[in-house]
Amino acid sequence: MMTNHSLQNLINSIYTNYPNVCDPWEIVAIVEALGYTDKVIETEFGCRDALVLGQFIYAQRDQFPFIEASQSIKEAPTLVDEIRIFASQFSHSFVYTIPFIILLILNYLPVETRIDILPPELNSLFGFVTMASLITSSGFVQMISRRGLFYMGLKDPIQANRICIPILLMGIFTTIFLSSIGIIFGFYQGIAADGYIIIAGIYYVILSTIWMLFAIVGLQYQFAAPAILIGITCCFFVFRVFIKFSALEAQVAMISIAFISLAILSISNRLKHRSIKPKFGRLVSLPHLSILVYLLAPYFLYGIVYFGFIFADRLVANIATAGHYRLVSGNSLGYQDSMDLALLDLLLIVPLVEYCSYKLITYWYGRAKSMTLAEAKSLAWTLQKKYWSSLNRIFLYFGLLISLTLVLISLLHRSQDDNILTIVACIGYLLFAIGLFNTVILLSLDRLQDILGILATAMLIDFIVGYLLSSLFGIYFAVIGLIVGAIFFAVNSSQKILTAIDRSEYCYFYSGW
Repeated sequence: MMTNHSLQNLINSIYTNYPNVCDPWEIVAIVEALGYTDKVIETEFGCRDALVLGQFIYAQRDQFPFIEASQSIKEAPTLVDEIRIFASQFSHSFVYTIPFIILLILNYLPVETRIDILPPELNSLFGFVTMASLITSSGFVQMISRRGLFYMGLKDPIQANRICIPILLMGIFTTIFLSSIGIIFGFYQGIAADGYIIIAGIYYVILSTIWMLFAIVGLQYQFAAPAILIGITCCFFVFRVFIKFSALEAQVAMISIAFISLAILSISNRLKHRSIKPKFGRLVSLPHLSILVYLLAPYFLYGIVYFGFIFADRLVANIATAGHYRLVSGNSLGYQDSMDLALLDLLLIVPLVEYCSYKLITYWYGRAKSMTLAEAKSLAWTLQKKYWSSLNRIFLYFGLLISLTLVLISLLHRSQDDNILTIVACIGYLLFAIGLFNTVILLSLDRLQDILGILATAMLIDFIVGYLLSSLFGIYFAVIGLIVGAIFFAVNSSQKILTAIDRSEYCYFYSGW
C-alpha cells in the first residue's frame, strides 16, 4: 500500500493528538470517529477496511519518537504555588464558616437584652424550620449549581440565569406547598399557637428562598454570597450587642436584610442580562422541563440526603423527647448547643477535605492524560498512597481541632454530659468528613449513583438508631445514630473509592474527561 500525502497527514494528525495509542483497535476507533467509512478508506487510501488501515498506521509508530518525549514534564509546584492553591481551595468553604463562628461566640457572650418583641416560644419553631429549610432547599440548590456551572463554563451567563430561574420557581412553589402542609399539620396536632405556626411557615418559605438565591447569586458574582454572609453577620452583631436586640429579633432582622440584598442583586442581574446580546446571536432554547428534572434528579436527591444526614439526630431527638408529634416542646437547648460546637469542627474540616480531594483528582487526571496502558498499575498504586496520605492529613487536622474544642469546653461552664456529647459528636462528624472526602472524588469521576445509595442508607440509619435510642434512654443518645450512620458512610464510600482507584484508567475514561 502506498503512503500518499493525505494518508501521511492522517498519520501525523493521529500521532500528534493521540501520542500514546496502545493498539491498532484504538486507532480504528479514532479513524471512525473522524468520519472515515470503509468505502471512503478504500477509495482514498486503497485499504480494504478500517482495521487494515489501523494496523498500518500502528506499524508506523516507530517513525514518531515524540510519542514518549512529547509529553512535557510539568515542573513540580513550588511551596508558593502550594500555599496559593491551598489558600484558594480552603477559602472557598471557610468563608461560609465565619458567620457560624461569630454567631456561636455571641451565643455564649452575656449580652444584655433590652428589645424583646417576639415571643420566646418562636425560638423552637424557628430552629426547627431552619433545619427543614436547609434540607428541602438543598436539592434545588444542587440543581441550580450543577446546571448553572455548566453554562458558566461555556461563558454564557445569560443562559445560566435563564436555566436557574425555572428551578428557583420550582423550589419556591415546592416550599410554599410544604409550608402549607406543615401549617395544616401544626393546626391539627396543636403544636403551638396558630399565629406562631403561620409565622414559622412564612419564615420557612423565606429561608428556603434565601438559600436558593444564594446559589444563583454565587454563580453570577463570585464574591457576592460570602460578602453578604459576612455583612449580615456583622449586622447581627450590631443588633445584638449595640442595639440590644434579643437573639430572636436579631436573627429575624439579619434574615430580612439577607433576603432584601439577594433579591436586589438577582433583579439587577436579570435586568443587566436583558441588555446583553446573546453569545450565539440568539437565545438558545432551554431543554424541556421533564428532561431537566430527569438529568438533575440524582443531584436533587443528593442535596436532600446530605443535609438530612447532618440534621437527622437533632430532628429525631426533638421528636423522641417531645412525645407524639409535638416537635416544639421537645427542643433541648443543651443538646442543640453541644451539637453546634461539634458542627463547628465539621465546618472547619470541610475546607481541608475539599483541598485534599482537589489535589488527588488533579494528580489523577494529569497522570491519566499522559500515561500508557502499561503504567496503569503503577498509577493505581500511587493513587492509593496519595489517598491514605490525604486521610492522614485529615486525621491530623482533626486532632488539632479536637484539642482546641477540649480547651474551649474547659473554659465554658457546661455540664459533663454536654461535654461528652460534644466530643462524641465531633468523632461522628470526622467520620462524616471522611465520607464527604470520598464523595467529592466520586462526584468528580461522575459516579454519583455509587454514593447516593450509601448516603441515603446512612441517613436512614441515623434516623432509626437515633430515634430508638433517644426514645429509650434519653435525648443525648440520639448522637449514637450519627456515629453509626457516619461509620456506614465512611466505610462503604472508602470501598467505592479504593475499587475505583484499582481501575483508575477505566474510571478516568468513564468520567468523560
